[in-house]
Amino acid sequence: MFLDSPFDASPDVLSVSDVATGVRAVLESTFDDVTVEGELTNAHLHTSGHFYFTLRDDGAAMRGVLWRSNASRLAFRPRDGMLVRVRGRVSFYEARGETQIVGQTLALAGEGGIRQAFEALRKRLDAEGLFDPARKKPLPQYPERIGVVTSLGSAALRDVLAVLARRYPLAEVVVVGVPVQGPDAPEAIAEAIAALSELTEGHPYRPDVLIVGRGGGAAEDLWAFNDEAVVRALAASTIPTVSGVGHETDVTLADFVADRRAATPSMAAELAVPDRREVAALVNGYATALADGLRHRLTANRLRLHEAVLQPAFRGVPNRLHTARSDLERLVQRLDRAMTVRLDAAQRGLAERTARLNALDPAGPLRRGFARVENADGASVPSAETLREGDTLTLRFADGIVRVRVLGR
Repeated sequence: MFLDSPFDASPDVLSVSDVATGVRAVLESTFDDVTVEGELTNAHLHTSGHFYFTLRDDGAAMRGVLWRSNASRLAFRPRDGMLVRVRGRVSFYEARGETQIVGQTLALAGEGGIRQAFEALRKRLDAEGLFDPARKKPLPQYPERIGVVTSLGSAALRDVLAVLARRYPLAEVVVVGVPVQGPDAPEAIAEAIAALSELTEGHPYRPDVLIVGRGGGAAEDLWAFNDEAVVRALAASTIPTVSGVGHETDVTLADFVADRRAATPSMAAELAVPDRREVAALVNGYATALADGLRHRLTANRLRLHEAVLQPAFRGVPNRLHTARSDLERLVQRLDRAMTVRLDAAQRGLAERTARLNALDPAGPLRRGFARVENADGASVPSAETLREGDTLTLRFADGIVRVRVLGR
């Protein structure tokens, strides 16, 4: 005999979906606008743009999501281990039977959370030697080209360009525009630094010094310059770098790794280039020193020459010069005579050779009234014995030719 089940007395039987839907309705009506604080784990930005994560504390864990429209407005790149606060509504994901928070905003949990994340990354990178002063490169004294990585159209960029134009207008400026806050900012900044660094020496766009920074803002706004990718890109740069992030009281990890740190973007520009007035004063000083040095050497050499002339060894110099001049004149006269004799001999030889050539000129007898007799083939007729009656001959005179026929002998 079987006893009746206590569930048999229940008038309604609910499906899993019914319960899940009810739980979701209760949660969303009860926790429709809450802020939850916890440690961020399993942080993952999906290719769709949605950001998935888990919030955890000592006693519990809760999954969460920021849809793409909200994730695109993040002021920093969330990473595992950060203490964050998520504002949104608690919901129930029926397909997995999981409670999750659907966030509208995600922020570092106050100054303490920001400092905690900052210090943890700083210590880890410092242990790798990225902040070692020994690895920092000196800035060029007179750069020809300045690179600037910051937001286009920002006040920081205008300030940098104004300072560069005022202090050192000779330098060319190459600007690479990047977002300086939001989840896409760290990757864009790091890629810009790497791209400029990879340009070969002599490339028309390779800077001699690189300014990286932005204007002031909240700690979350500056977080891109604490991102590990940006810090490593600055450490790997083959171009000397100057960081200028925020205001004087703001400090980022980019400041630790850059070759020089400036309190503001304007001050970064001042560090990157010399003041043209100082350069002009330096050049004028060099010119004055050079002129003074030349005058001093000229005076000293003139005095040494005067003292040398007064020495006994120089007293006979005029007589020796006179003797040398006389010897030179005699040599010039002998050379003139020798050249005249050789020229006369050459002219006589030329006249004799010219006469011989004229005598051998076959046209010479023709000019003296003789004629050249040629047969029909154009060959010279050396003797009358070779001719026969009826032969055609050509008589070549100095002024022309005549054709004749042999009538007899």
